[in-house]
Amino acid sequence: MSFFDFSQAHRRRSLALLAIGVLAALVIAGYGLFIAQGTSARNIPAEAIATVNGRPILRTDFVTQVQTQFGVPFAESTTAQRQQALDDMIAEELMVQRGLDADLASHDPEVRRALVNGVELQIFADVLARHPTEEELQQYYEKHREKYVRDGTMQLRDLVLPMSAAPTPEQCAHIAMKAAKSLRHGMPLAEAMDKFGLADSRRLLDSGRIDTGDVFDFSAKARLDPKVYHVATKLKAGETSGPVVTEDGVHVVVMVKREPPRQRAFSEVSNDVWTDLKKEAQDQVRAGHLRDLAGRAEIRIAERKWD
Repeated sequence: MSFFDFSQAHRRRSLALLAIGVLAALVIAGYGLFIAQGTSARNIPAEAIATVNGRPILRTDFVTQVQTQFGVPFAESTTAQRQQALDDMIAEELMVQRGLDADLASHDPEVRRALVNGVELQIFADVLARHPTEEELQQYYEKHREKYVRDGTMQLRDLVLPMSAAPTPEQCAHIAMKAAKSLRHGMPLAEAMDKFGLADSRRLLDSGRIDTGDVFDFSAKARLDPKVYHVATKLKAGETSGPVVTEDGVHVVVMVKREPPRQRAFSEVSNDVWTDLKKEAQDQVRAGHLRDLAGRAEIRIAERKWD
């Protein structure tokens, strides 16, 4: 009975020692694989100078960083400068990875904008690298000539006779017509403004909508009544319009000075044409990528989206 007990204990002890030996062998083998040359855990890709949590810092980026950061050719940079650049790149990668872990892109507007800009630079790479030919630029110019027109300028007086200056709109227009004829025949502006009307508060007045100096056409268009502006664009320097009836009264336009819009020559705007052509190509590429991304995405919009 005692012999049987001894053999059983010996067998259990032998099995335990065997299990410990196998486990130790597995640990040693695993450690050897982990540190062995050529394994992914230890090996750094040839094109990288370092890795941070498995993400490589490329040598080409490192060279560019040294040259940009210190303003010297890489071959002339010092060991200290190279070490500083590498430390900075590792620190940046650590911060970027932390930002991704914290999901900053989901709630930080600046991070979101930076991501959008980065993606756009990627999709615009081919467009930005391509240089349009002179013929392509010329064709774009001819197709969009209206974009390359120098805006005109005008110096005018917008005179208005309120509807209350006469019993009827027709009589008011008649007074304005007389004022226009007098101005065309050389009556000084101040005299015409003082003469035509029934009382000081109802005489021919400057509308005050536009400055008396030179203004660009687009500025005049924004300030004048549309009917008045349309008539003004037809006048030459020294001309006076006929009555222009609007809601606030009857207007007479006196054109003091006029420089009409001018078509700019291709040679004058070739740089603008190049910029516009590139911008249009970028817009097309961006629209195409957005259609593709939207087509592969699940986008759901609430039924009461405006509430």
